[in-house]
Amino acid sequence: MPSSLDKVVVVTGAATGIGHAIAKRFAADGCRVAIVDLDEERARAAAASIAEETGGKTMAAAADVAEFESCRAAHDRIVPEFGPVSVLVNNAGIMSQRLGRIEALPPEHFDQLLAIHVRGAVNWARLVTSAMREAQFGRIINISSGNAKLAVPYRLAYVTAKKAILGITEALALETARDGITVNAILPGYIATQTLLDRADAGILDKDSFAERTPVGRLGRPDEIARVAAFLAHADSGFITGASLVVDGGITIRGDPNEDLSHPPSPKS
Repeated sequence: MPSSLDKVVVVTGAATGIGHAIAKRFAADGCRVAIVDLDEERARAAAASIAEETGGKTMAAAADVAEFESCRAAHDRIVPEFGPVSVLVNNAGIMSQRLGRIEALPPEHFDQLLAIHVRGAVNWARLVTSAMREAQFGRIINISSGNAKLAVPYRLAYVTAKKAILGITEALALETARDGITVNAILPGYIATQTLLDRADAGILDKDSFAERTPVGRLGRPDEIARVAAFLAHADSGFITGASLVVDGGITIRGDPNEDLSHPPSPKS
């Protein structure tokens, strides 16, 4: 079983946001971390900044996660330099850019979201699983969303993609359960990534409303998701597989979003 220093970690979509925070956490823990992103320049910048900040060993690899051959080319660059992958974090994804009724949903938009979120996760799992089986140790961590538990209207493609990730997680967890491999999903709630903050600044969303609707009364931080990923990659998490860990400040269990959580209701006379 590899120690932190022996772990080779691949994080997809790691140039920014939650993926960047996860990559940074693993580098700080002494792992060798490959930052995979569609934008090679951003991936290199992220790898350099994480290495400088943590003192860890990082590398960048460009890949379109929706295309298997692109993923394989990146994998074939990573393994000779770092060794076989022992931890895979399937984080790459995009927000839904088309909101509206199903009648107005362009087929190409639906296909794009499923290709990136769903096929991307399968592509990378396909590449790393054989080496994990041989080592009798592996950790596959899929980043889904609270929207996989609490669906929202007019975002059919995004909700479908994020729910599909849970199916991948459970099916692959069963397939690999006797091979020392665990497969789990993290379901973040509203996280204060730069993308969310930029959208708030542009007036596209109301981050204060998101914070208020979250029972703990604030947005989550990317490093809070990274901590959960680090735990799921640890040897001590070996009895957890096929699980969906919701990290959302309680928003998916809140029945009435209009209920005032600051004060109990007044008793009726």
